[in-house]
Amino acid sequence: MKFNAWTLLLLLIILYFVFQIREDMLRYYGLLADNKNLNASILELKTSNEDLKHTILALGNNDQIEALARERLNFIKKGETAYKVCRSRSDRK
Repeated sequence: MKFNAWTLLLLLIILYFVFQIREDMLRYYGLLADNKNLNASILELKTSNEDLKHTILALGNNDQIEALARERLNFIKKGETAYKVCRSRSDRK
């Protein structure tokens, strides 16, 4: 079979477009996977946000919020002195 320059050029153009389409399809499927992961992350964050809103409503008053901040975040009021209790190794039995 005899190839001339036009046939070779046409074959190269077709191969070029095939590889371009392949790259676009790979990029498309990668973006679909990213989109799926992001949607799952959004759903998880929305659930977490709702849980936090319910926690805020459950706390209700400032005394409960203050107690929680003192316990979890080690907050202190102005004028109070904070002490850190350290145990020696012999106390850790």
